[in-house]
Amino acid sequence: AEVETQRSAALTVLRGSEPARAPAAASSASDASTLPPSKPNMPVETPRLLEPDGHDSQGFELPPAPARDIAGTLLLDRYRLIKKLGEGGMGAVYLAEHVTIKKICAIKVLNPEYAHKADLVERFLQEARAASMIAHENVVEITDFGAAPNGSVFFVMEMLVGEDLADTIRRDAPMPWSRIAPMALQICRALGAAHAKGIVHRDMKPENCFRIERSGNPDFIKVLDFGIAKVTSEDPNETAGRLTSTGMIFGTPTYMSPEQAQGQRVDHRSDIYALGV
Repeated sequence: AEVETQRSAALTVLRGSEPARAPAAASSASDASTLPPSKPNMPVETPRLLEPDGHDSQGFELPPAPARDIAGTLLLDRYRLIKKLGEGGMGAVYLAEHVTIKKICAIKVLNPEYAHKADLVERFLQEARAASMIAHENVVEITDFGAAPNGSVFFVMEMLVGEDLADTIRRDAPMPWSRIAPMALQICRALGAAHAKGIVHRDMKPENCFRIERSGNPDFIKVLDFGIAKVTSEDPNETAGRLTSTGMIFGTPTYMSPEQAQGQRVDHRSDIYALGV
């Protein structure tokens, strides 16, 4: 049961971190980022016609092959990867241990197929950078990052055992206000801390709010996945280093504010709108 719970935590971390480009007039409320992660042992059919840039003959970008399992690898001479917990389109999450202090943690490794794409590497590290800037009890803790032997990059985060709020809602809804209010206030505090640092999450949804038990509280919330966050404090005029350009839409359609769905500039109010939804 503990293994399954850890797997659930890992897949939650993976689920919301792969934003897809979507048309502004999209009518479907489905979220491509919530598709089940690919399984490492599933056969992958290789298209017959491949272009040198990794696209097929019709111009569509092809999904990368499943990343090789690097369990057993020692990272930075201190993190031993114990086993793979889950895999998504952009990376995999491993159960790991700090070999010196014997502390268990989770490590997210970017798929090496993307290691040569500077924008994807930057977006991957943005998640670690943004979360570590906030340093709030209701935000997932990121403690380290570095380069992996396979040429990719990784970051280290606290190991969370629990479930995301989407699973809680599916099982327990409708929930009483006496239970909802404390959880909502925790999310508000996490977002308030992020906004105070000039960070806009841009993908607030139940899947990115993880529920764990802490200090006797079974509904302690951790906000996850800052992979498409915007760090306005580093570039207040948005003149450099932007991960997205005007007209590109990232996030989850069901929870998007109107301006985000239209590809316009967003600020902290988009997170407040999404939380309200």
